Amino acid sequence: MILAKVSISEAARLAGKSRTTLHRLIKTGELSVSTGERNSRMIDISELARVFPDLKFSTAEQPIEQVHEQRVTGDVTDHVHENDRLKQEIEHLKTLVSSQQSHIDSLKQAMLLIEHKQQSEIPHQETTAATKLRSRWAFWRK
Repeated sequence: MILAKVSISEAARLAGKSRTTLHRLIKTGELSVSTGERNSRMIDISELARVFPDLKFSTAEQPIEQVHEQRVTGDVTDHVHENDRLKQEIEHLKTLVSSQQSHIDSLKQAMLLIEHKQQSEIPHQETTAATKLRSRWAFWRK
């Protein structure tokens, strides 16, 4: 048997008591609670049966189990959708990284071409300067 936990409001409804009564019992330690999702305080149905032995769970157990099953199914569905969304985001990011890497590679190639062009122009400029210098001195030779 699955031990179901219910909220304090639901426990008060099942027990036919007010929430204030349940809070008082919790404060005095007569009724124990545990923390559920998002740190909410939950009461185990078996704990309610211990404190309020005259409870009749035959009509109440089935809806609680159905709600519990629906919550689990909803959580799983939510997780599946979140997982799919994250997978799509990962694929998108991989595409962006690939595009950026391709851009970086093309920039590297352009830099190499520019460096090669500058290196080939330097000797040509030196030769032109030397020729001009010789031609000036040649003028004085005549």
